[in-house]
Amino acid sequence: MPGKTVKNQLLTRRKPTQERAQLKIELILEAAIRIIDKEGLEGLTTNRIAAVAGISIGTLYQYFPDKAAILEVLGQREMKGVTGKIIATLSNPSRDDIQEPARLLINAVFGAFGGRSRVHRVLLENALLLGRSQSVDASPNLIASLLSTAGLPRNSGQPLRMSAAEAFVLTHAFAGVTRASVGPQAQEIPREEIKKALLELVTSFVMAKGAAKS
Repeated sequence: MPGKTVKNQLLTRRKPTQERAQLKIELILEAAIRIIDKEGLEGLTTNRIAAVAGISIGTLYQYFPDKAAILEVLGQREMKGVTGKIIATLSNPSRDDIQEPARLLINAVFGAFGGRSRVHRVLLENALLLGRSQSVDASPNLIASLLSTAGLPRNSGQPLRMSAAEAFVLTHAFAGVTRASVGPQAQEIPREEIKKALLELVTSFVMAKGAAKS
């Protein structure tokens, strides 16, 4: 019994400690997001993050060894959010107007990080610069897999499925645009114009597929 009491006391102490640690981590990540959103990656330093988060630099280093580790966590969170939106879009029936699910998919992949598109773009650029293109390509690969298995859900109850080759071609064209959109070549092109042109590409491809099937 005494041993159990000591164990319970340790667990009681540990819980608030873990909660405080998680709170500090969230403060650090939110501070990094705010800095990126206002100043870009150039303004992001560990000292600046600590100041915006309202903590000491020593406290920051208790949770993250450097700036790169913070960017890594933010990038992982962003891609996880994108993946969740993709799965939700391809799991729910929509109108038979193919533009609706296509638009939702494009918004998911080109989506803003908590409404902050600059943060989204910076995180994708950082992933590409570090050679972590698999994190950027993961979403199109997921779309290809879902299109060839579950298909695009429709209110008619008959999902529009693509062959593996069709899904591969469409989503890797999608991936190419996604990757290029975060590079210097696309800096002068408004993001909404890129999304609109991509929507036209996707819908024309899918509509041609539907017409051929009919």
